[in-house]
Amino acid sequence: MLTYIDFHLKYTLSVIGVLSLIARPFINRSEVFKIAFISASAFVYITLWDNYIVIYKDAWTFLPNRVLAVIGYAPIEEYMFFIIQTVLTSLWALLCVRWSTPCLNFNHDKRSYQLIRWVPITILTIVTIVGYKLVIPGQGTFYLGCILCWVSPVIIFLWYGAGNFFVKKIIPSTLAIVVPSLYLCWIDQLALKENVLHINEKTSSLNIFVVDDLPIEEAFFFFVVNLIIVLAGTGFDKASGVMETYTSEYPLRFSISWKYICQLFSAFATSEYNMPQIITEDIKKSLEIITVASKSFTTASFLFPAGIRLDLIILYSFCRVTDDMIDDELDVEKKKRKFELTERFINELFRDRKSDYDVQTKPQELKFDWTKYESELTDGEISCFRALSRISFYLPRKPFDELLTGYKWDIEGRLIRNEADLLLYSTYVAGSVGALCVYVMMYRCDSYKYGPVDNYDYVIEKAYQMGRALQLVNIARDIVTDSETLGRCYVPTEYIWTTKRKK
Repeated sequence: MLTYIDFHLKYTLSVIGVLSLIARPFINRSEVFKIAFISASAFVYITLWDNYIVIYKDAWTFLPNRVLAVIGYAPIEEYMFFIIQTVLTSLWALLCVRWSTPCLNFNHDKRSYQLIRWVPITILTIVTIVGYKLVIPGQGTFYLGCILCWVSPVIIFLWYGAGNFFVKKIIPSTLAIVVPSLYLCWIDQLALKENVLHINEKTSSLNIFVVDDLPIEEAFFFFVVNLIIVLAGTGFDKASGVMETYTSEYPLRFSISWKYICQLFSAFATSEYNMPQIITEDIKKSLEIITVASKSFTTASFLFPAGIRLDLIILYSFCRVTDDMIDDELDVEKKKRKFELTERFINELFRDRKSDYDVQTKPQELKFDWTKYESELTDGEISCFRALSRISFYLPRKPFDELLTGYKWDIEGRLIRNEADLLLYSTYVAGSVGALCVYVMMYRCDSYKYGPVDNYDYVIEKAYQMGRALQLVNIARDIVTDSETLGRCYVPTEYIWTTKRKK
């Protein structure tokens, strides 16, 4: 005999366990908060509906010997199911929808944005009215009417804030809804066959069955509930993306606080077309540059949370374009002008800093005269410069100065004479980037306990070491390429002369 708790242990909790293991690398504090918040909201909203509208009005019943106990009109296992379905679908949705950078899914076209927002909301309003008309106790349309009345207002609310974002991610979002819905339909059919629960034919008698023993209302219920769960998660992701992209307007970092939650709802309700499009355009161009320049970084960045991924893209693209400005320019004078322009930009960027490692914890809007840069830089280069200026408030000056020193070595054609020179050069051009990555990760991590003002010298030193190590690998890999395309040799000259003397 299959009991309701056996059903959970075998078919739902076990699946959650597997999904948790798979999704574990991608679960951080904000994801836990998102799932917990949606689960709590679902529990509160479903409890009243499930008790007094469905069970009390006999839409479905259960056998007393198949459940542990009853609270109100519903079994304990039914309350468990409210949370279980939310967690199961949320974990699956995380694996489906996390792979794109949120700001790339913003819709800045006002006309299409309004159409996507208001047409479905109008239809759902009509559906709510129709559902209310169908809610007649004891009639065959009762169960379907209850579902329509119950889900439509919630979907209207969520669609208002997240509908456009959802449409931009329609394929992974659909996958996030359909797969768990089909699975829940299958296990619900098993539960109905085993008489764990029984659906009253008098209140759900459209006489349409998806499969044996599974009325269409029950399948529809799983679909719309999963739609709400995925749409709620999409709303959270959209709000987080807005806050991470427009840090000046939304300065608070993640924390479990009333102020942060208010900011979250404000970002959720924000229409992206009201926000500066140039910010997302700069990010798109930065991403295009880094996608072409470093496929390995592009692939690896998907493993990071969205906020870290976004700022690493901005940082890496700036490093990439400035490096190319030095390496790809054949005219020495033009190369020097590009270097001087980059140096001037860094000086302006950090002009108010008190020390090499002085950083800020809150976004600050810097005023730049971009016209003097636009005349010298390409559209892609100026986009990377502007993007970096928006996140520079929490980055230290020292690593950028080191990066510029490395570029100067290349411009001057300075020889790498020994291992000390090699390690120093690697520190300048790669160790510095490693240190900046630490600042990005620590600031953008979802724990307010960590920030750029904390003391983590040990981690930064290890980042310098990692940067040097990777640069040595790049040098060993590109000995021929550097010689043929740049006319540069980064192998210490003492290695070469020592080899010749031995011969």
